[in-house]
Amino acid sequence: MQNTKLTNLAGWETRHDRLLSLQEAIATLGISRSTCYRLLEQNALPCPVKIGKRTFFSERELQTWIASKLASRGRGVGDE
Repeated sequence: MQNTKLTNLAGWETRHDRLLSLQEAIATLGISRSTCYRLLEQNALPCPVKIGKRTFFSERELQTWIASKLASRGRGVGDE
């Protein structure tokens, strides 16, 4: 039986991760395209992956980022 666990070059598990297009990422985050670009410029969002001319985001990284924002609210941490 073949192992279904997939890993990338850094050894991170990618089995339950998928790449979201820029449009899917901004819809997931509920922000505008310009806000997304501003946050990327400020290094405040997970780094996207470029494939050809298209930009993709790790769904897992975005969910982790959202969870950290929710966990830090009300503590005065990460008020960006």
